This record gives sequence, C-alpha cells and structure tokens, in this order.
Amino acid sequence: MTLGAKRCRVAQPSLSQQVRKLESLLGVELFDRLGRGVVLTDAGKALLPRARSILREVHEVEAHLRTDLDAGLGTLTVGAIPTMAPYLLPALIARLRSEHPGCEVIVREDLTDHLVEALADHELDVAIMSTPMEHEHIDLEVVGSEPMLVAAPRHHPLCALPEIGLADLRAEPAITLDDMHCLGEQVGDFCAANRLAQRITCSATQISTLLEFVRLGLGVTIIPEMAMRRERGDGLRYLAFKRSPPVREIALAWRTGRTRPRLAVRLAELLREHLTDAKR
Repeated sequence: MTLGAKRCRVAQPSLSQQVRKLESLLGVELFDRLGRGVVLTDAGKALLPRARSILREVHEVEAHLRTDLDAGLGTLTVGAIPTMAPYLLPALIARLRSEHPGCEVIVREDLTDHLVEALADHELDVAIMSTPMEHEHIDLEVVGSEPMLVAAPRHHPLCALPEIGLADLRAEPAITLDDMHCLGEQVGDFCAANRLAQRITCSATQISTLLEFVRLGLGVTIIPEMAMRRERGDGLRYLAFKRSPPVREIALAWRTGRTRPRLAVRLAELLREHLTDAKR
C-alpha cells in the first residue's frame, strides 16, 4: 500500500481509504491484509484486468480528445435569419467543412425571435442576424454592415440616373418585404421616416419573390447589398442611394456565459473574412 500510494502520489491512508470505499461499493474484499503486506483475493484478481482496461481507456480518452478537438470533429448548430442565410451560409459552411471534413453542421433558418429563443434554450451554438436585438441571455457581436440598394426594372426611367435621391422614389409603387422579417421592419421604418412607399403594390416574404415582381414591372424595392450579389439577372438594375442610404448591421448572437465551441468560433472568423472580401 505504501509503494502504491507513492506511485499514485497520494498519502498512504488516503489510498487505503479509497480501496475500502471501492470494496464497499463492489461488496467484495479485494485484498487480504497480512501484517505489513497485502495479497489479492479471487475478486481482486478478477478485477485487475478490468481495472487495467479501464485505465487504458482513460488514457486513450485523454490522448484522443485533444486530437479530435484539433481536427474539428463534432457538431455545429448554426442559425440564420432568412434574409441572410441563403447569401452567407453556403459559402461559410463549404469553407468550414473543407477545413474540418469530419464536422457535422446543422442549420436552422428562422425569424429573429425564434433564433433568440433557440439560443437561450441552448439549441443553437451561434446565430447570424441583424440589429437591433436585446435579450438578457444573449450577447450580440456586430461583425459588419452593408448598404441597401434600390432594385428597379432594367428599362425603368430611374435607371438613367447615376444615383437615386429620396425624392426620386416618392412617386414610385413599392414592393415590400413583410415586416415579419426584421429587414422588412427596418426598410419600413426608413421609408416611413422619409415619406416613401405611399403606394404598396405587393408584399412578399422572400427577397427572390420581391425581385420577380420588380422584374415584371410592378414597382421598385429596397434590398440588402448581399442579395444583389447573388440575385443578378436579366430585367433588373440595382441603384445606389445618393446619400445616407439605409444600412443594416450583420451580427453574431451567442448564449451569454456559454463556452463558445471551436467550430462556431471558426465560422465567426470565416464570416468576418467573407464580409471583408465582399467590400473589396
């Protein structure tokens, strides 16, 4: 027992106590105490190979855990609002999986309020959304911003202008995103503050639907710049505001107090790189 305690770097009485606890737990005597020495009983001999196997597994866990972490193995659950998910997530996830082929990514595209609830309930590791957003259990980290643009039919008179002023839009029929989306609410607030969009001809829940209505000549709409980069096509023109365009912030939402998973941190780094590259 003394030699065993020395090997385990614990006091001999402490080791003896732990052995007694183990015997009590198993309901058998593991050692015969013979004066100054001990000898394994039949139960002790039966336990010995199992104990060695358990210790080998513990050492393997220690060795493989670090390897698995460095390799990026594991599952990442990421959320994003619908007006960002199709424009950001495919490229980000493709890069993440090229770096960490063994990782599994679960995506949830949903409205801001639902993503916030999922984060608060530990159902998501991270979410990509826009400001403003306040919740006592959610930390919001702004990582970029983008201007809004006016989308108009290709042959619309507005397309002859180098830039769009607010006065140029006041008489135009508007195609709007439903204010169930935070983007729809943000654009609606901008239009209301500047006395725009007095005549709404269509309302939709997807940016791609808005642009199809614009292509048909039913009106003009305001969309984020990231949508323009993907939704290019015949029949559309994207026009910049002359000054003070509406801008939306792009943010990462994290559960307060939670350790940030490595895969989520890497996804956040890739998002920052993507936004920087898009501005070049």
